[in-house]
Amino acid sequence: MKTLLIAFFTLVSFTSIQDKKTITATFDGIENEAFYFSDDADTAHVFDAISDETSKKFDLKNENFIGQNFKITYSTETILDEMENKMEVLTIEDLEILSE
Repeated sequence: MKTLLIAFFTLVSFTSIQDKKTITATFDGIENEAFYFSDDADTAHVFDAISDETSKKFDLKNENFIGQNFKITYSTETILDEMENKMEVLTIEDLEILSE
């Protein structure tokens, strides 16, 4: 039991905490499986993934959403790649369309 408890705490210590944020931005399209948005200051926001639930609500592969404004809730997770370098992965957790 002690070994199991130590293994659990070790696993938890290596797992990064996901931080959720919200922005408003315009959908620019998909390229190389990444989702591109830009805000009013022309800052580009690139998201690596989209949650299954959100992708069911909005099929961003449909070009009809390009140019639409969204309220985007996303999570940021820091992971290690194969070379042990830290990488930030941004995942769209929820979308709310602001204009049609």
